[in-house]
Amino acid sequence: MPKLSGKCLCGNISFSADTEIIRVANCHCSDCRAATGAAYGTLVMVDEDAVHVTGTPKIYKHKADSGSDIEKHFCPDCGSQLFGQNSGRPKVTSIRAGVLDQTSEVRPSVNVFLDSKIESTPIDQNLKGFPRMPG
Repeated sequence: MPKLSGKCLCGNISFSADTEIIRVANCHCSDCRAATGAAYGTLVMVDEDAVHVTGTPKIYKHKADSGSDIEKHFCPDCGSQLFGQNSGRPKVTSIRAGVLDQTSEVRPSVNVFLDSKIESTPIDQNLKGFPRMPG
């Protein structure tokens, strides 16, 4: 079971988790692109009860295309996006891969929302791919 840890850019919010990784996904949806400022977001999904946070992230709430309630947790000081929660996946927290100290644990197994990816983004053909979010 990996021990995960990380922090935001300024270090005011940190976290640790001693848990199995449920899934690592590259998400190409327009929300992830806008929130991260990157071509896609890589999400490391874990049991939400295993994540222990020091500091108080700010939370931005919105609706997904599916109708699920989405929360994005980020540092109010430096703006680093840290975590996400989706009402369609109860008890799961997604950790943004870029804030993890254990980069060797970031091994995506799937690409989602390929129908909205940036055209020039290269895709690893060895990973499963879905045009939207699979059920």
